[in-house]
Parts: sequence; C-alpha cells; structure tokens
Amino acid sequence: MLSEPEQRAHRGGKAVPCLLALLACFGCAPTVNVLGVYFPDWLISAVVGLVAAYLLVWWMGRRPGQRTLAQSGLLFCSLTVSVAMLVWWIFFSGF
Repeated sequence: MLSEPEQRAHRGGKAVPCLLALLACFGCAPTVNVLGVYFPDWLISAVVGLVAAYLLVWWMGRRPGQRTLAQSGLLFCSLTVSVAMLVWWIFFSGF
C-alpha cells in the first residue's frame, strides 16, 4: 500500500500524459467546407445518422408487425450511432 505523498505523486503522474494527449488533439480536427463554413466531420456524420435513424424508425412504425420495435428508444440510439459511424467510415476515414 502506498503512503499519502506517494499516492498524490502517482495521481499527478497520470495527469501529465493525459493533458499532453488532449492538447495534441486540438490541432487535428478534420473539417468539411459547407457553403463557406467549416464543420467537423463528426458533426456531419451525427446529423446524417440522426436523420437516417428517424426515417428508418418512422418507416418501421408504419408497418403493423414492427410497431413495438419501432417504439424502442434503444433501437433509435443504436441506429443513430451505427449509421453515423458508417457514414464517417465511408466518407471521411480516407481508407
């Protein structure tokens, strides 16, 4: 078991690499020019994911056998994340 000063020193040792990693990420945000305004890629992917998930859930809600599934909040969240990640992977990852 570590003494109190050793515990404080150990906690401080973890903070420095985390702060350096956070500072390194500030200059590398990929952006897309949309009508002269630069938007981050993740924002565009999230909006496309939300719209696509809403349309899919709306379409499923119109079908009689799938109404209970379409009313599930977990389905909406998982569709949103899945579509957003797929859009980012296809259009912005540069594979």
